[in-house]
Amino acid sequence: MRRRLAVRISVVVGVLAVVTATARWIGLDLAYLYAHRGNLRDVLLEEMLAPAQLWAQLQADGPSLATATLETLAIATVGTAIGLPIAICLGVLGASNVTPRLVHTPVRLLLGGVRAVPSMVYALLFVVLAGLGPVAGALAIAMGTIGDLGRLFADEMEEIDRAPVEAVASSGAGLLATTAAARIPQVTTAYVAWTLFYLEINARKSSVLGIVGAGGIGYPLFMAFNARNYTRVMAAIVAILALVVSVEFVANRLRDLLDAERQADRP
Repeated sequence: MRRRLAVRISVVVGVLAVVTATARWIGLDLAYLYAHRGNLRDVLLEEMLAPAQLWAQLQADGPSLATATLETLAIATVGTAIGLPIAICLGVLGASNVTPRLVHTPVRLLLGGVRAVPSMVYALLFVVLAGLGPVAGALAIAMGTIGDLGRLFADEMEEIDRAPVEAVASSGAGLLATTAAARIPQVTTAYVAWTLFYLEINARKSSVLGIVGAGGIGYPLFMAFNARNYTRVMAAIVAILALVVSVEFVANRLRDLLDAERQADRP
């Protein structure tokens, strides 16, 4: 008992030592941050959170922010729609209970490689391909959707009940027929739930892709930061919050309807 406690204490101390050393290496200085706390307070209270200035800025930038917000929503929606069918295919192929090792292992590695690249990097690459604008953003969102949802879909597929699969396979059905009849129905609800959840994530991702020229509300946010117009920055943040909350609300409602339908179908 004492030995186990000593090991745990040693692990905690070791982790704290590593975190402290890493913080010093990146230059984290709490004393410096505390000494300059007034800078952040002044920006927040005098510019970003000043009600009269913020309201006036929202009125002035309202039409342009609304357009940029809708463009951000379009980027997230189109990107998710493009990436979803590819993610489903790769998710099925990447499941170890569906395909042999020679297939699912390379697919898993591919999904891991796709996930390893941040959406901002994809946006930079697709700006070269498609030029500045929302098309590059949608393609970047699609790549992130493929990597992340593909992995989640593969994991969900590996958790299904084997009995229905074996029953269908025993009737002489091939791989495609077995997957369509016995595998996909077991994961449909989970796939829909994950897709709705990831649409929320994509709405957040899309809001910053404009920083690299990939369209959406990130561009006015970036320009406001460059101009040190923090009231305009806050106006853009308000628009982003409205977008994310709206998408989350709609996604939650759709999930509730899906759950209600699933409960009604149960005997």
